[in-house]
Amino acid sequence: MSKTIEEWAAGDGSRPPVVAVSAWKGGDGKSTKARELAYQLGAVLADFDWDLGGSTRSMGYRHENYVQAPLLDAFRTGKPPRLVTGRRKADLVMSHPDWQHEQPDREAVSDAIYQWARHWRRPIVADTHPGGCPSTYGVLDAADLVVVPVVLAKDSLNALEGMLDELVDYPLLIVPNKVKAPPAWARKKLKDLAQAHDVPVGPLVRFETWMENRMLNCAITSEPVPKRAERYVASIDKVVERVINHV
Repeated sequence: MSKTIEEWAAGDGSRPPVVAVSAWKGGDGKSTKARELAYQLGAVLADFDWDLGGSTRSMGYRHENYVQAPLLDAFRTGKPPRLVTGRRKADLVMSHPDWQHEQPDREAVSDAIYQWARHWRRPIVADTHPGGCPSTYGVLDAADLVVVPVVLAKDSLNALEGMLDELVDYPLLIVPNKVKAPPAWARKKLKDLAQAHDVPVGPLVRFETWMENRMLNCAITSEPVPKRAERYVASIDKVVERVINHV
């Protein structure tokens, strides 16, 4: 039976759900998926990616314009971070470049995420830094589901293979991303990896040329949706449905 977003967001009674968006290679669309999923799910987007290509900067927020650093302050004080809000975009826990050197151990990150979800009574979607680091592992430890975008190309599939080999007991969902017309070998490798590691593959998201030049900070899936984005929004809707109904 399909769940509604409201039913999913209620969680299991102890806390709302946590979704991580993670990849072992940059450039596979991780941050874009995190932003869109958080908006569609009505979740708080927690940005643990300290690079400027992560969610914070792409949503129009520049850390140098703020006196406070919400993510850093949260772990210094032990209190839930202040959220940055804006029209037609998810509420955000801003990241900061200093997070690279100030991140705590993985257990502290997991504990904090659970605390925040219970405090806000809202789901959390977490954008992670590519590859393994303490905060990424902490987010993955806390996640009820890990969405893994992958481009069907050699380097991305090699990175996916390493990720699947390492994260053998995590609840992963592979989402083929930026799909054009992948060659047969790439489709076969993805199928073989998914079967060998017993990891489900979610709906694919096609490559959209207009996204490369998009300058807006709001969510692509926010209303009104331009005609050119309709196919992309429909694919994100399918990913959202898969997230809220995952087993």
